[in-house]
Amino acid sequence: MNEADRLLLQRHRRLLVEELRVDQLWDALLSRELFKPHMIEDIQRAGCGSRRDQARQLITDLESRGSQALPLFISCLEETGQYTLASILQTNRQTEKFLIPKPKDHRPVDFDSGGLGDGEQKDHGFEVASTSPQEESPGSNPESDATPFQEDAWTFDQVDAVSSLPTPSDIFVSYSTFPGFVSWRERKSGSWYVETLDDIFEQWAHCEDLQSLLLRVANAVSEKGIYKQMPGFFNFLRKKLFFKTS
Repeated sequence: MNEADRLLLQRHRRLLVEELRVDQLWDALLSRELFKPHMIEDIQRAGCGSRRDQARQLITDLESRGSQALPLFISCLEETGQYTLASILQTNRQTEKFLIPKPKDHRPVDFDSGGLGDGEQKDHGFEVASTSPQEESPGSNPESDATPFQEDAWTFDQVDAVSSLPTPSDIFVSYSTFPGFVSWRERKSGSWYVETLDDIFEQWAHCEDLQSLLLRVANAVSEKGIYKQMPGFFNFLRKKLFFKTS
């Protein structure tokens, strides 16, 4: 399992231990060859053999089952009707693909009211980043209301918590559709998302902030056509973002 998937699984360990219906997973895990029969037996005998003990051991062992372990595990959850857990893991896995640190251009954003430019149309959405998150309020000494992250704390199902701003702070990511769902495009006019984004920005970017603009985009795209699509975004900005249009 790669590092990103391993950390994602650990962050949701407490939820999985509390909610996972392990007795429904054995056949699905075996059919996908995530575990061999003797491994399943070891998991079933873990601790006192309770559901929670089995869930803890399953999550721990899953980390050593290869690069496709997490997506295969998610498919097992879906097959056994544990859709909420599957959706949480899948959505966060898709989201974190946008949060890999990379160099940012912090120059002011200029917007051409005549359109989004002549770049190639993509259906992936976009990302806006601001300043470095390594900031602390001068003169402050607040107390944390969560247990700080400890490398060996996962055995006790604790939630990781650190006392600084996370890497994804001051970032705004927009999706053309909900992670795991399709984006639609017309053969002549192209992507529903990009076309609507262009239209909305041209009409409203001079007076509305980015979040308000994307609410308009989501509403307009969701009402298009027979087949449906729902754009969305998550916002870790600390101020409203307006475009310079003149």
